[in-house]
Amino acid sequence: MTHRILLVEDDRAILRGLGDNLRAESYEVLTACDGETAYRLMREQQPDLVLLDVILPILSGFDVCRRVRGEGMTVPIVMLTAQGDEGQRVTGLDAGADDYVTKPFLLGELLARVRGLLRHRREWNVERDQLRRDVRSAAAVQQQLLPRSNPICETLDLSGTCQPALGIGGDYFDFIEVGPHLLGIVLADVAGKGIPAALTMASLHAVVRTEAPRYGRRCADLIARINAVLHGTVPPGRYATLFYGLYDDEARTLTYVNAGHPSPLVIRASASTTAAVATLDACVSPVGMFPVMRPTEESLSLSTGDWLVTYSDGVSEALDTNDDEFGRSRILEFVAANHESNADGMRDALQAAVSRHAAGRPQYDDLTLVVGKAL
Repeated sequence: MTHRILLVEDDRAILRGLGDNLRAESYEVLTACDGETAYRLMREQQPDLVLLDVILPILSGFDVCRRVRGEGMTVPIVMLTAQGDEGQRVTGLDAGADDYVTKPFLLGELLARVRGLLRHRREWNVERDQLRRDVRSAAAVQQQLLPRSNPICETLDLSGTCQPALGIGGDYFDFIEVGPHLLGIVLADVAGKGIPAALTMASLHAVVRTEAPRYGRRCADLIARINAVLHGTVPPGRYATLFYGLYDDEARTLTYVNAGHPSPLVIRASASTTAAVATLDACVSPVGMFPVMRPTEESLSLSTGDWLVTYSDGVSEALDTNDDEFGRSRILEFVAANHESNADGMRDALQAAVSRHAAGRPQYDDLTLVVGKAL
């Protein structure tokens, strides 16, 4: 494999001499004489390593280094300069350089540093690729924990989705058959992101799945039990907001406990005023935060045409390019405008509305929705 090196030097004699020696070592060499050209080549050509002079026209080597590191480029950078005092070296390393060589330099030593950085880069790429494979495998396992189909209820049409921000995440939803005509509805958001949050999520999923059928209609006792187990099994500082609702398909009632989660909404079929919207507010802290909690449960009835909308903060706090949140008011407006839809249609349309609001801005948090329409 031929490595591509970008050599940035405004001294034409050094540029030619060092470039010829690098080519003699079988490297492909790109050259630039100013900082702006160097920055453009780094973006367009993606070299394997950069030898970067500090004193350059247009942009200094420090400025180039800060800019590319700010954009997330990880290419190894060796700074070359005649200014060898400690302050300059510290500035270069703080700007994001991987090494610092003072002129005049020994060619053999410089080439050895280049070989070493390229070797470390190759090893890092192998580790990165393995990590990516592991994350993809973990994401596939995590997806298997989510419901594969909508639950079957006579009086409630339900649908859910979970879209992690980083491939794997700490959000999840679930539908659990608790007993005859009783369905548990779960939506949780573990604090943090990535693999640590995903592991906590898997623990929480297992606890809820195991305990919900045992506790039946005792929702408050169930949440207290989940809290105790989670607090005793996960590292300090790990906790999750959790909404748990128990739907009685015969009585058309929803009994619920909200443990620190964004307030789900019940939007009545006749919702023409805010009084026709019920918010299922939190009554207790997130699960796992404290060793003991004493939750209380609430109940309400659902009538034909009513909507239940449960979501994580990745929905309500999704930002557009002006840092404006999607917000609860937009959720209410959207559901009211699409109230004739079924649950699958509402889920997909609401998720698409959040995406349009973001207008291409990267998703920074997991996005999870559970919507239900009373039949």
